[in-house]
Amino acid sequence: MANQIQPEDPLIPHPLPPEDFNRRELPILTSQGTWYRLNAVEFSSSLYFDRTGKGRFDSPAQGYGILYVGADVYASWIECYGRTHGAKGISELGLRLRDLYAIDSRRPLVFADLTGSNLVKMGADARLSSGAYTVARQWAQAIYDHPQLVDGIRYRSRHDDERYCYGIFDRCAQDIQEQNLGNLLTSNPRLLAEILDYYDYGLL
Repeated sequence: MANQIQPEDPLIPHPLPPEDFNRRELPILTSQGTWYRLNAVEFSSSLYFDRTGKGRFDSPAQGYGILYVGADVYASWIECYGRTHGAKGISELGLRLRDLYAIDSRRPLVFADLTGSNLVKMGADARLSSGAYTVARQWAQAIYDHPQLVDGIRYRSRHDDERYCYGIFDRCAQDIQEQNLGNLLTSNPRLLAEILDYYDYGLL
């Protein structure tokens, strides 16, 4: 068995946006929310449009800001607390450090939809949501610069691909509003218990 030739991995690197990308129609959907974000308690607002260049869909040159939110509380929770592979618990201290915010828009926002059959229509695949950040950022920049001037991106959570996440571009920051729903541990214990049970996490 050790001398057998192993077949080559047929998966080629994910392509960058095609040259005619600006002439293609983006697959879109509209939403006003509500979206959710778990935000560090030391900050009085959750409306943080990231320009660090470190996030999955950040601009490669920090040319725009982007606000990352979950389509539901489960998506927000697993994106925040599910990044350590194999972890089976979360500490009370970790939970106390973040408040849950509900976020919505004063107008319908238009999102490029990077899910389902839309991926192949665009010349992409699911690695935009789960693969290399450097490639995802190139696609995000192309989407931001596209003549349709969409307000953001919808994509699947890398940590729970049944959940959806959104990246909202800062071009519509004036349309976004928020409500602090409090800490999950103290203000939303029943919801927290449901989430912990769903992901089979213990409270440490």
